[in-house]
Amino acid sequence: MSASPVAADVHIALRDGSTAHVRPVVPGDAPALKTFLSGLSDNSRWLRFFSLGVNLDKAAERAAAGDRPEGYGLIVTTGAEERVVAHAVFELERPDRAEVAFAVADEMQGRGLATVLLAHLAQVASARGVTTFTATVLPENRRMISVFRESGFPVEVRASPDGIEVVFPTELGPDARRRFEDRDRMAAVAAVERVLRPRSVAVVGASRRPDSFGGAAFRHILGNDFRGELLPVNPNAEFVGSRRAVPRVKAGVDLAIVAVPASAVPGVARECAAAGVSAMVVITAGFAEAGAEGAARLAELLEICRSSGMRLVGPNCMGVVNTAPDVSLTATFARADVPAGTIGFVSQSGAFGAAAIDGASRRGIGLSAFVSLGDKADLSSNDFMQYWEQDPATQVVALYLESFGNPLKFGRVARHLARAKPVLAVKAGRTGAGARAASSHTGALIAASDSTVDALFASAGVIRCDGLDDLLDAAAVLSEQPLPTGSGVAIIANARGPLVICADACADAKLEVATLTDETQSALRERLAAGAVVAGPVQLVASETPEQFAAVAESVAADPGVDAVIAIFVEHIATRADDVASCLAGLELDVPLLTVFMTPGNLPVVLRRGATGRRAADTSPEPTLGARAAELARDAAAHAAAKAAEFTRHRQGRPAIPSPIEEVERVGRKIPTFRAPERAAHALGRAAAYARWRAAPAPEPPALDDVDADAAAAILAGALARGGGWLRPDEVEALLAAYGIALVEQRRVSSPAAAAKAAAELGGDVALKGVAPGVVHKAQAGAVRLGLSGPTAVKRAAQEITAKLEGAGMSVGDFLVQRMADPGVEMLVGVLADERFGPVVACGAGGGTAEVLGDVQVRLAPLAREDALDMISQLRSLALLCRVDADVDALADIAVRVGALADAFPAIAELDLNPVMVSAEGAPVVDARVRVAPPAVRSVFPAVGR
Repeated sequence: MSASPVAADVHIALRDGSTAHVRPVVPGDAPALKTFLSGLSDNSRWLRFFSLGVNLDKAAERAAAGDRPEGYGLIVTTGAEERVVAHAVFELERPDRAEVAFAVADEMQGRGLATVLLAHLAQVASARGVTTFTATVLPENRRMISVFRESGFPVEVRASPDGIEVVFPTELGPDARRRFEDRDRMAAVAAVERVLRPRSVAVVGASRRPDSFGGAAFRHILGNDFRGELLPVNPNAEFVGSRRAVPRVKAGVDLAIVAVPASAVPGVARECAAAGVSAMVVITAGFAEAGAEGAARLAELLEICRSSGMRLVGPNCMGVVNTAPDVSLTATFARADVPAGTIGFVSQSGAFGAAAIDGASRRGIGLSAFVSLGDKADLSSNDFMQYWEQDPATQVVALYLESFGNPLKFGRVARHLARAKPVLAVKAGRTGAGARAASSHTGALIAASDSTVDALFASAGVIRCDGLDDLLDAAAVLSEQPLPTGSGVAIIANARGPLVICADACADAKLEVATLTDETQSALRERLAAGAVVAGPVQLVASETPEQFAAVAESVAADPGVDAVIAIFVEHIATRADDVASCLAGLELDVPLLTVFMTPGNLPVVLRRGATGRRAADTSPEPTLGARAAELARDAAAHAAAKAAEFTRHRQGRPAIPSPIEEVERVGRKIPTFRAPERAAHALGRAAAYARWRAAPAPEPPALDDVDADAAAAILAGALARGGGWLRPDEVEALLAAYGIALVEQRRVSSPAAAAKAAAELGGDVALKGVAPGVVHKAQAGAVRLGLSGPTAVKRAAQEITAKLEGAGMSVGDFLVQRMADPGVEMLVGVLADERFGPVVACGAGGGTAEVLGDVQVRLAPLAREDALDMISQLRSLALLCRVDADVDALADIAVRVGALADAFPAIAELDLNPVMVSAEGAPVVDARVRVAPPAVRSVFPAVGR
């Protein structure tokens, strides 16, 4: 077993939302380990060592032995002093089997530390060839036995003379991964609750100047009736607004909003840590964006938070908002009157977030919560997505992203969330300005765009939006209307032009304009004036009344072929848009209803019954000293009135504060309203696509029974042993054959004469390719000849290729003589190992013009067969494949097998099958190249919040 180090130096989130540091033990940890062991209770020490008389000096020295051939140890530390609170180790019993043991400080038990340590140890052991863990546990140590059973590893328990022996594999199986994901979700929820549901808030930097960040944030919290305790922290003021200021953060504060100069932020963080503050939102800028000095300041801030377990939003952010009635927290300097609703919004850009709040307000939709991430030093969108998944007040999640800390974790979290709630995202940075250098066609195609993000979102069910308007349009539909159960759309309009535009936009959005049944058409003819068109789309005459307009919407919504309704009204002198809106608002439909009002003025407000709003924040100037007494009196009177109202509600049998679920149900639905029919159709198309994704069972990669993974591993191991790089043609052929991917029949020879002989053996027309060191694209180097007939032509072509390459300073090593493939459509299938996304599978138009055409779709490996077929269906080249009745299933099978190969062997850095000649007879691979490189080892638990 090699003693090479493996990932295990990260900060992790605990079940209570705090953090701890997991790292490999080193010999210098012996004193701290002795302190840790001496602090264990007698019971814990007995259960760990089976004795109370253990020599702590020797035990600590042995525990601190560090990474060594016969074992490996980990510790968990907390606090600025790096206090050891847990230790775990495995010791070899034989090369493939090791014994594992744990000890956790009594006060830290029950927070999931043992499970995390077990996961890390298993990953390290598995990477070193250990396949089995054992543990000997005293019969009375039921807590430890439960840890093993609840870990998700398939545990076998045996009785032995020494106690209970637990045996399990080190490989993480599906159950174990699911348990660890559940644990991560629980920790994220606990961490976010510290930020979004605090019982007390301190604004550090609260100012009497309303135009300051701290002053605005404090006044917005105060003005929106925060339900907890609010403290302004300002050592230079006796009062801020109507509240008495304190000079520093005191004990008992849950959340600190920090708006002080950047240089003062670390000191404030230390004060907060000392006071036991659970979380900080740092509004102040001057960190990651401020060069080396700012980066050092950010590292200091993060270290303070990590060492204390305090969670962090920001720095350089706008703040956070939670509109839940039992919290009512508006801790942001941007806007005081954030509209309440059911959309959870997280943004890396403060400006984008502010624009989103304004846009939501204009559309009449609201937010359950808003979070500005800023520099995203700790808590990330992954954490908030996991929180909103279980939050009943949040029905839609919207994201503005500029980067991914951990794309694979994002995909896992988003996929889990999207099965329950729609996830909308705007991802900035679509261009390839920062693309990686890649040698293969596949690598160049993927690197030239952000198609990896498309692949990530497609696999996770995330709805990618083109900008703020697109996101808010879709959010309005998804948050306020039921999901469409199909793609049939009924369009109603009182003017022909907008109706035609809407029908075209529906087709672009992959929706079908429904043709109404004879029964529905007959009912409409009886109701409508002569001249109305009723087959679908439905065109009304201009003189129809608002009541008739609404009645038609109700009728077509009941048609069995209609899954959604778009109602378009063009205002004219006889009928007002507000009257039509009021009639539509009274409908109770089972399908989504979207309205388009093409009016010269403001859009009508389509009211929802029982709607409630939040009181806007007080934006009046800071009171003078003379006015402070009056303000205090008003606050006292308002508080007394609120208490009286609460008492009255209690007497009437109603809860004082409605729960988020009750509030959502009481508010009811709102009808989304648009100015242009194409925007309504586009938003409805987003909802329909999401509904199709969610209704379909999650596709699973197929089990490939005809692969030889051992043969593939041997080829790759040999290549890595010589330093990696491009595989030889014979290695490529053998590697692909191990996974059931066949190249066209070929011969590898060493001379022009041997090439002529090989051509005679193959018979028919052949292709000739020169193999030279360093030449990846043979055609570009002039080393390919096609359609050669007969040995003489092949020998002459081989001599020409030799001269061509030697003239360019290259020497020909060998020649490949291949049987010419049947005519077909040249396609490409390949893989690029992305350092953050993992292996990415590409399929697209191939041949020498692959990069020029840029017709490619990508997915993350491994692929389900449905994923591969969907990828092909979205190519522009599909029309060419259909024209020749090509075997698309064969092409999809190659994509699935390539994905399985790349997923099984991370050492595959690039793989390029180009061209794949797809015809009615199949999809033979004509040319292939594979590059290997040592893979990076990923930790089971990545850094906190990433």
